[in-house]
Amino acid sequence: GFYVEDDGRDNPVDATAALARGARNRGVTIAEGVGVTGVSQEGGRVRSVQTTLGVDVECEYFVNAAGMWARQLGELSGVTIPNQAAEHYYLLTEPMQNVDPSWPVVEDPSSCTYIRPEGGGLMVGLFETDAAAWCVPSVPSDFTFGEITPDWDRIAPFLERAMARVPASADVGAKQLFCGPESFTPDLSPIVGPVPELRNYYVAAGMNSIGILTGGGIGRALAHMIVDGAADVDVTAMLPARFQAHQATPAYRAVRVVESLGKVYKCHYPHRPTSSARGVRLSPLHDRLVRQGAYFRDVSGWEGADWYAGGE
Repeated sequence: GFYVEDDGRDNPVDATAALARGARNRGVTIAEGVGVTGVSQEGGRVRSVQTTLGVDVECEYFVNAAGMWARQLGELSGVTIPNQAAEHYYLLTEPMQNVDPSWPVVEDPSSCTYIRPEGGGLMVGLFETDAAAWCVPSVPSDFTFGEITPDWDRIAPFLERAMARVPASADVGAKQLFCGPESFTPDLSPIVGPVPELRNYYVAAGMNSIGILTGGGIGRALAHMIVDGAADVDVTAMLPARFQAHQATPAYRAVRVVESLGKVYKCHYPHRPTSSARGVRLSPLHDRLVRQGAYFRDVSGWEGADWYAGGE
C-alpha cells in the first residue's frame, strides 16, 4: 500500500464558486440559466454562439465544456466528442463511532472501491467492472443535479465486497445509496483542445470522474492554446483529433463505456489495450499482419499492430 501524506479532498460546490469569483474579478461575465442551442460558423471558423434567449453572442473562440452533454452539443456543429455517461454509485453510512474526518481516502482496486469519512460516517464509492451506460441516445437537457434509480441487483455484489474492506461499515445503517451519471471517454483520457472539424472550436470534456483534480490544469492548458497557439504541456494524448466519427455512435459508446469505467480502478499493466468495440477499422494490410502473427491494439479507432508472436 501507499500513503500519500498531502492527499486530500475538496468540496466541488465551494471550488466552483471560488473559480467563478476569481473569473468575475478578472472581468468575466457568467450567464446562468442560459442554454446554448448551437454555434454558427463562417468561412470554416466559429462566428457566434446561439442561445435559448434568442440572442447570438459573437465570439472569436468557443470552448465546449458541457460535460456529459459535450457530445450532443458537438454534434450540432459536426464535431466528434465521444464521451458517454454511465451510472456511478456511492453509499453513505449512518454516523459511526470513532470515525475521524481527517482520515485519508482509502482506495482498494481489488474491490473497485474508494472509502473516506463523510458526515460522521463513511462514503463507500464504486468503479465497478460490470458498469452500465446511461441514456445512450441522448442525455436529457434538463437533467440537473438529478439522481438515477439505483440498480440494487447489479450493484449489490460490488457493494458487499467494498464494505468488507471496512467490516464495521456493514454494522451500521445505510443513509443513502446515491447513483448519478458520470461521463467517460473511449480511452480514459480527457478530450481537450482544438477540434479538426471547425477552427477556433475547443473542447474541455471527458474528465473521467477526475474533473475536480484536473480542472485547474485543463483550464491553464486551454488558455495557453488559445492565447499562445500551443499548450505549455504535452497534450497530444488529449487532443480531440485522435477520435473517429464511428466512436461517437450509440453502438460503440454503449459497449466501450462499460469497459472504460471498469478500468478506472482495475489493476493492469501500462497501456493495456481495450477489448470492447473492436475490429471496426481495418487497414488494407490487416490480413497480412494477422498472418505475420500480429496482435492488435486500438489506435484512434483503427486496428494497429502492437506486437508479434508466431505467424506463418
